[in-house]
Amino acid sequence: MNSSGETEAAAILADIEKLTKSGSQVLADDHHERALSIFKKAYLLSLKLPEGQTQKACLFNLGAAYIAVGKAKKGLKCLMKCKLKEPEGRDADMYFNIGIAYEEMKEYSKAVKFYQKAVNDYGAHQADNTADALIKLAYCSVNLKDPASAAHSFRLAGQSYQQAGRWDYAAMALRECASYMIQSQRFSKAGVQQVLKECHQICKGISHSSLKGKLLNDIDLHYAELKSFNQAKECFTEALGSCSGMSFSIRKRAVLLQNTGAIHNAMNQYETSLKYHAEAADMYDVPLN
Repeated sequence: MNSSGETEAAAILADIEKLTKSGSQVLADDHHERALSIFKKAYLLSLKLPEGQTQKACLFNLGAAYIAVGKAKKGLKCLMKCKLKEPEGRDADMYFNIGIAYEEMKEYSKAVKFYQKAVNDYGAHQADNTADALIKLAYCSVNLKDPASAAHSFRLAGQSYQQAGRWDYAAMALRECASYMIQSQRFSKAGVQQVLKECHQICKGISHSSLKGKLLNDIDLHYAELKSFNQAKECFTEALGSCSGMSFSIRKRAVLLQNTGAIHNAMNQYETSLKYHAEAADMYDVPLN
């Protein structure tokens, strides 16, 4: 390549870099159509260069943008073409996006395959991304009517989120894990209780009171399903303490009071049960502004 050709290539690369930076920011801000337009321009510019990493990166970005605007088939076509350019490459982000494309197309078995590849390639050193891929994998298992596999993926996601320090996401993943463990009927009561105990422990460190109250309520209900009423009562009491103030609606607190009353009723503590139900009824009578 002569000096003028090198200068032109450098200018094209600079333009692509600017477009890529702009498109990525726009995509992160959820302006998907605009991002798609920008990434199209970047890809068309990349075609003026010799095939290589730049064109591959532009194809990847274009594919991800197509998926974001709901054009999964077009996005998948870009990503698969991108993969063909480097068939032996290890690219967790690409596998993740291919998984999203198949999931959008409701081809859940294929999505599972690529989410699993993404999980393997992200590895322990990218715990946050691993957890996100595991969550997607879990919900694909739900759609495939495989609650046991979903529970397993949610459990692993919870562990990865803990490793990444995302405690609220870890608690939500473990809550889902317990739910699908119960649905599958393939796990022991002790196994489910262990997950609920771990989830409860993580909730103690969550500062967002509304989320904490919701999670504790869900944990309580799962304990009640298991007829573990003492644990349920403990969680409901803690949930009531978390849901006071303006951050928690009157209706949600009333529901918690009802649930707490139901637990005391199941434990034959009728006087206490009536007290909670009466307080809940009073709250339902409070006019809403």
